[in-house]
Amino acid sequence: MAKPNILGMKTMSEEKILTVDFTQKDAYSEILPRSPIITSYHTKWEGLRLDIHQQPAHETPEHITQQHVISISLKPTVVKAERVFDGRFQDENIVKGDVAIIPAHTHHISRWQSDADFLILSLEPAFFTRMAIEAGNLENVEIKPRFAAPDPLIQQIGLVLKSELEADSQESRVYIESLTTTLCIHLLKHYCVTSETNLYYPKDKGLSHWKLRQAISYIQENLDKDLTLLDISKEVGMSMYHFSRQFKQSTGSAPHQYIMNCRIERAKKLLTRTNTTIDQICEQVGFQSQSHFTNVFRKLIGITPRAYREQVKI
Repeated sequence: MAKPNILGMKTMSEEKILTVDFTQKDAYSEILPRSPIITSYHTKWEGLRLDIHQQPAHETPEHITQQHVISISLKPTVVKAERVFDGRFQDENIVKGDVAIIPAHTHHISRWQSDADFLILSLEPAFFTRMAIEAGNLENVEIKPRFAAPDPLIQQIGLVLKSELEADSQESRVYIESLTTTLCIHLLKHYCVTSETNLYYPKDKGLSHWKLRQAISYIQENLDKDLTLLDISKEVGMSMYHFSRQFKQSTGSAPHQYIMNCRIERAKKLLTRTNTTIDQICEQVGFQSQSHFTNVFRKLIGITPRAYREQVKI
């Protein structure tokens, strides 16, 4: 491949640069040969889309995206590749877990020489900017492009989000929102430049007693509903970022963990004190499927709901 004519592509003056918008269902059709095998498009996650790909050897046309894009390799073997960011070229030997970051509106070309399995996270710039402002009152934050290299935290976040998507559980929305927030803060700390000398992260002191009572009451009153982190944080008049951090400081548990524990505790009471069927209890404590309810109950209590009921009524 001749490096002066990078990746054999036409120059910007010879060919119009494609613009890709991941709010569109078929966003990948112009740059990849195959559609994603799994996508979160229909789940409408707040600020984030996840797509899982299995693609043959391919060279993308030069393009820009309207979202920040994070690519995580899932292929267990090395994939030889080449990438261009705004005219900067680099060879890549991509291994499982390697992460590439393509900021919104960055001119990008990628070519890989063999089959590739990868996960794409596309993050809405407006959502990211909101997280940046909430984290440190910074509006002029810019994500830096990053060629493929390891980042264990981003890899883990991607894999957990993939598992949640595959589980297809409505109860995981708070967890997904928490993971998205963590991803944003990690990007802010490690992959951003700003006019400020340092990002400011205020020391957490936990929620006030009043806000903590308000949050817990709201959670308890809505356990049967599709609770979201955004709903709870709005109830107490806080941003998702600050609420999540301070709630954990106050309770020792992240909001999604606390909600799950509350659901299981309520289920235990219903199993012990009523003759309500397990399927009905599942609905009353906010689980969308009995199998997920059983799995979470077993994970936290050590036995199934049915076995627990039999045990406590002996």
